[in-house]
Amino acid sequence: MQKKTITESEYELMRILWAADKPLGMAEIIKQLPKDKWTRNAAATLLLRLADKGFAAYEKNGKLNFYYAAVKQDDYGRKETKSLLKRLYNGSIKNLVASLYEKGEIDNNELDGLRQLLNKDK
Repeated sequence: MQKKTITESEYELMRILWAADKPLGMAEIIKQLPKDKWTRNAAATLLLRLADKGFAAYEKNGKLNFYYAAVKQDDYGRKETKSLLKRLYNGSIKNLVASLYEKGEIDNNELDGLRQLLNKDK
């Protein structure tokens, strides 16, 4: 089975769909995209690609399509996080945190926050 992923551009569209409380028409989606980066055709093509991949879906109303997220943002985030951990850190959260700490990407305050989170259930 081929792993399905979302490109950066597709992710921009998914953020719009995830934030919506109802299916959105193309005009509503286009309004939320940077004008200098997107064309209507590009957005339509990527939305159909997202639907083909199973991340988005649409319902027809006359000649118009109304798009919505077919997967929850949290579910997608967990899947991507697991994939990142597996590919880059041998599945180890400890290796991820150690790498970020050694490179100065997280500081002691963030580590204290992680400790509090981990000790909360004890």
